Amino acid sequence: MLRPERPEDAARALEALRGGLRRTSTAGGLLPCTPHAFVTWEQGTTTELITRIADDLRENTPAEAGRLRLPAYELVDSLTEIQGGPPADHAYARRRGHPAPAAPAGGDDTTTITAFFLTLPLASVLKVLGRVHRKCWEARWGWRLRWRKRYRRLWPDDFDGRRTYGAALREFANVRRAGAEWDRLLVAALMTDLYGYARQGVLHPGRRRRRPRHVLLLDGTADGTSGAVDDFVTIYGEQQVAGPHPVMVLVAALPPEPGTTSDPHSLETAASRLDPAPGEIPTRIEVALPPAPSGGSVRVKMIWAPVARVRPLPEVVFEATAVVVALWLTGQLAFLPLVDSGPFRDDYAACLTGEKPDTPSKSRTADINGALAATEALDMIKDQNERAEKEHLPGRIVTVALLHASPPKNADELRSAGSIPELRGVALAQKALHKIALNDNNGVWVKIQPYDAGVQYKNAGARVKEIIADARKNPRLIGVTGFTESRAATVEAVKDLNTARIPIVSSTATARDLELGKYYHGAAPNHRREAEVVATFIENANTIRTTGDNCVRAEDVVVVTDPKDIYSRDLGEAFVSERPDSGKRIGYSPGDPDGATAIPEPDLDTRFNVSEVAEAVCARIQANPRTLVYWTSRAREFGTFLDRFQQSSECANRDITVVGGNELTNIALSQDVRDHTWLNLYHTAHVLPADHEDRNTVAEDFNERYAEEFGEDIWLDDGHVALAHDAVRVLAEAASQALTPNEEDLTRGSVQSRIDADSFRLEGATGRFRFDGGSGLRPTNKLLVVLHQDTNGAAPVVICGSVGLNIDAGKSWKQGDKTYDCPLDDQPTGGSVD
Repeated sequence: MLRPERPEDAARALEALRGGLRRTSTAGGLLPCTPHAFVTWEQGTTTELITRIADDLRENTPAEAGRLRLPAYELVDSLTEIQGGPPADHAYARRRGHPAPAAPAGGDDTTTITAFFLTLPLASVLKVLGRVHRKCWEARWGWRLRWRKRYRRLWPDDFDGRRTYGAALREFANVRRAGAEWDRLLVAALMTDLYGYARQGVLHPGRRRRRPRHVLLLDGTADGTSGAVDDFVTIYGEQQVAGPHPVMVLVAALPPEPGTTSDPHSLETAASRLDPAPGEIPTRIEVALPPAPSGGSVRVKMIWAPVARVRPLPEVVFEATAVVVALWLTGQLAFLPLVDSGPFRDDYAACLTGEKPDTPSKSRTADINGALAATEALDMIKDQNERAEKEHLPGRIVTVALLHASPPKNADELRSAGSIPELRGVALAQKALHKIALNDNNGVWVKIQPYDAGVQYKNAGARVKEIIADARKNPRLIGVTGFTESRAATVEAVKDLNTARIPIVSSTATARDLELGKYYHGAAPNHRREAEVVATFIENANTIRTTGDNCVRAEDVVVVTDPKDIYSRDLGEAFVSERPDSGKRIGYSPGDPDGATAIPEPDLDTRFNVSEVAEAVCARIQANPRTLVYWTSRAREFGTFLDRFQQSSECANRDITVVGGNELTNIALSQDVRDHTWLNLYHTAHVLPADHEDRNTVAEDFNERYAEEFGEDIWLDDGHVALAHDAVRVLAEAASQALTPNEEDLTRGSVQSRIDADSFRLEGATGRFRFDGGSGLRPTNKLLVVLHQDTNGAAPVVICGSVGLNIDAGKSWKQGDKTYDCPLDDQPTGGSVD
């Protein structure tokens, strides 16, 4: 309480305090730091003063605190102007923003609304909605006035009736008509609202309004006769109650009382009283103002400013989100000690198995007569050769040499070998090209000249010499295809063909040893690309079974390889270069039981039979159960290895995870391993399954033609067929481009140049083909698929590479909610990426 001798001293002091309650905005204006009222009162009633204080509090509230709501005060104040009629009507009218109850509406409004089959008068609908809204509002107030403790101060002390909304309004109206206690009721209602903000919980948005106190600065030194400020101060002191937090600070300046003396306190004493003990009700204290400074002005530092100026709604949304996340984390952590796996444990993850049908797919096994199947495919080629001779346009026929292997006589080896699938793929490509050439003047007719190199290409050298001799005689022999296997004989054959400058497009041969010169091109990705994709897959995929359908990532990889086999050795070395921490490779070469010709290598653990390989793999798994086997050896030894692992090693009846190359495709497709529930098998392939939705249109047409010609046998999903088909089409497309516009330009050199050209593009059954301007011996970003095999069949888990133009698949692969980018080949300088 200030009682200055001069009114200007009070005005200066209150202005200084007001300055500390405001801050400067970025636009240069003044904004409130805390809700406050600054009133200089000259003349008026106490009721008018209370109204002015409430209005100032609403106006001077920081934006980050939200709108200052004073519901109890507004309810009581709604009866200030009551003249007659039910108090509830006056209260609801003020709630709706009307100064008095509205008169009943006339019946001239004929507007209607239609809802479904009902047509209703708009006035009637609005009337019903208004009644519902009013009932809900009154019910809410009835609950507050009856049950909320802080609203009890609004009831008379001697009230003994039922505390309802209607009873409260009648009591308020009686007090208003009596007049004597009305100001006291208004102040009680105002302080009820302000005390309510002080009681809000930590998460309640109303706590924003209790961070600072509500400050009332009242200058009554100019109030000569009414004494409204003095009356308000007196009522304010009577209405104070003990609370958990300080609510308001009242600083009032009043003129000195004549004929009285006082003992004022210092400002320091008053400041110490601003932080009362919990439960203590502060009392009035009179303060003496210090002498005015020489400059005539006083500056008070800003008392409080929000750290983050966030409005209530965004803060509530943020807090609600934080509460939900906290509850979820609490629930997860509460059950963590009770479960073997969970989202916070390393062994929690679903096994990556791909999307398979609910029921096992039909078996595609078949009794295949290898000699008969090869003869039928060669007969198809012969028929198409004869058709080309008869129907070709002058100058638009070319010859492609096919260096193929003889079908193995062993039935198991026949299914995993690529000899028959290759012949079928070549025959299908030749037939499709002739269908196009029949109606396209730019198409070419292709004669296929087969050269049988024997089982496993043992006679490849002699056959290549025949090809070179025939090429000298026939300038329209534009290239050579075939080469389903990477063996020493095929490497020498590629050398000879490069020396003779004859273009080569191999089908499924993947070893880098064949990439010997610029005339070689492979339709399949090489082992460097396969190793990159597989290494990324093994590093990130959940492949090692733990319990049930849960898997974890592999921590160790044991590579099984044949150091004497070009395919096996190159694939194993390429993988080790991508993952140097995989430890020693386990080496075994069939046909060398005593190791007499074993190649000594420091990172190779040489074994001399399949049983020893199984024991060595078992030892690695026992040392670390999270060990994966990367099988780079041939398919012939794989079945024997599985038998020895389960029957004679120390790991019998244990699960094993194996990742293999394309060699294992047909073993998996023929269901030789489907019944091994203990085997978690992944293998690579060069084509998407025949029923996969992401195939390009060429692959869809190819699958239909194969099924129509040969049925849905074990080679329908085999990459050997599709790669042989695409290899022939690459040579034919290059020849077709070289024939335009001058047929005499067609040479083996022009075919080679067309393949190497930056503009060469081809959509194939195995993906998109693009060779990088003479330096690309393999198609850029060629398609490679990793399949998972179990009793329900095979499903892709990783698709990497160019599936086709305008097809998104092949850029990344997913495991749960995580996405992993596919490895990309080095991009050509200045070239575009398809």
